[in-house]
Amino acid sequence: MKFALFFGSLVACAIAYLVGTSPTGITPPVVPPSSLIGQLPPWPIFRVAIALNEFFEAAAWATRPPSVQVKSLATAYWQSEVTYSLTKMGIFDAVGKAGAEGVGVSCKEVASGLSLDEDFACRMMLAGEGIKLLTRQGEGSFSLTPAGDMIRSDHPASLRSVVLMLNEETRDAWRKVGTASLESGVSGFKEEFGEEFWSWHSKKGNRGKMSQFDNAMRAFSHEIAGSLLVDWAPPTPSSTVCDIGGSKGHMVGAMAQHYPELNGVVFDVPIVAKSAEANLEEMGLSQRVKAIGGSFLESLPAKLSDCDAFYMKFILHDWDDETCVKIIKNINAVAKEGAVIVSTDFILNVDGPAMEMNKRLMDINMMAANPTGARERTFQEYSALFKAAGLTAEPQLVKQRDLVSTVVVEI
Repeated sequence: MKFALFFGSLVACAIAYLVGTSPTGITPPVVPPSSLIGQLPPWPIFRVAIALNEFFEAAAWATRPPSVQVKSLATAYWQSEVTYSLTKMGIFDAVGKAGAEGVGVSCKEVASGLSLDEDFACRMMLAGEGIKLLTRQGEGSFSLTPAGDMIRSDHPASLRSVVLMLNEETRDAWRKVGTASLESGVSGFKEEFGEEFWSWHSKKGNRGKMSQFDNAMRAFSHEIAGSLLVDWAPPTPSSTVCDIGGSKGHMVGAMAQHYPELNGVVFDVPIVAKSAEANLEEMGLSQRVKAIGGSFLESLPAKLSDCDAFYMKFILHDWDDETCVKIIKNINAVAKEGAVIVSTDFILNVDGPAMEMNKRLMDINMMAANPTGARERTFQEYSALFKAAGLTAEPQLVKQRDLVSTVVVEI
């Protein structure tokens, strides 16, 4: 009885601490049906879930014999290969189509419909069940799990392009970064393909891969927009937000959907800005969000002086320190007094061990896929970049219910 009371008191104290120390979050004026905001738990629940995940992961590692740990790590890529196969060969889409009609589907039917070898396809789908992307009723029909469902090509927040991108040319760059790059200091991508990521993807024969990359970034934007907009708000509801290197405008478009008085600008290289115009038209935002072509590595156009917030997602981590300072200086040169720079990246050393491990792996991904000097950074390292660019205001860290965090600094 005494133990139960003591344990109950500890739990009550922990809950009170989490509630009392958690951010309150932000509710935008409008939450459209497609928004992921509604799927994010309140901060106290998020923190409890993360703590439990950390505990169980640590317990799993602590109770696993060293030989099992080594073999698990050595074969970890098998799971991504199964995921890639089920994605690339259309199996998730086939199972999802049957599910939309309210029925499961046998692996034999999937193999027949996709002209695949029945034995191999069935064994691959059983492996998909093992990694919790497919579920099976008895000995027969397969359905998608919630995770597998997100890899359907027609899912509103589809991660299909993410799976394909990370398991095609990026995978080859990873093998090189762990071998040749350790000797040369050159990116894994350049070691494998003879040139850097952006120049390789800009070639005519690789435009399909570039489109796949754009779709992957769109998926990331959809997810990150949800976690950003519940913990950061534009300076005012009617602000002008300029998305620097904003691709097709999905991020600032999401902001405009949640803030109906907000105006925006997508700033990217001319060919991408042209695509952004079409995308913004499709989103019904072309009256409030415009696209401007140019390079953030050069002087920014005077039109951007109207921006109240300069937003960057996954921009600074793509570049070395010197180039990052140049980008920030270019923004500072055109910005009006009181505007803010808002930069979202995988900021190191602000979360627990499991989340930090994912970010450390992302840092290796920067070595693999981006030019030398690209890296994930700590909040202190980002702060130093802003100071080196001449900004004197103290940067503020905005934690998100996500792997990413955001740095905000006033100009």
